[in-house]
Formats: sequence, structure tokens, C-alpha cells
Amino acid sequence: MSVLSIRMSEAEYKALEKYARVNSVSMNKAMKDAFFEKLEDEYDIECFDKAYADFLKDPVTYSTEEVKKILKI
Repeated sequence: MSVLSIRMSEAEYKALEKYARVNSVSMNKAMKDAFFEKLEDEYDIECFDKAYADFLKDPVTYSTEEVKKILKI
């Protein structure tokens, strides 16, 4: 397992410490969760941007009822 050292101000450290305590997690878990949430958010934005660009090329939409009919649901 790898170890990572992070430098932060005293105020940042105290904020992280308080966040971890309030959420009943270790500071390590709080940092890991925040990092992976940020990574996931950026991936979601990238996917949205691509989907929106595709939509702008062919802006056809379907209602729920139309989709059900197409899929024979």
C-alpha cells in the first residue's frame, strides 16, 4: 500500500478533522472519499459534455410513452 503526504494549513487541517469527526470516519477515509467523489464528478461532467454535443448534432427527443412504445414495454 502506498502512502501520500499532504501539506495543508492549520485551518484546513482543523476543517478536515472536524468533518471526519462529524461524519464518524477517519481523516484518511474523508480525504480518499473527497478525492474519488471529485474524480467521479469530473467524469460525469465529461460524459454530459459529450452527450450534450451529440444531442446538439441531432436534437431529437422522445417522451416516456414514445420510448415505451418503441421498446414494446
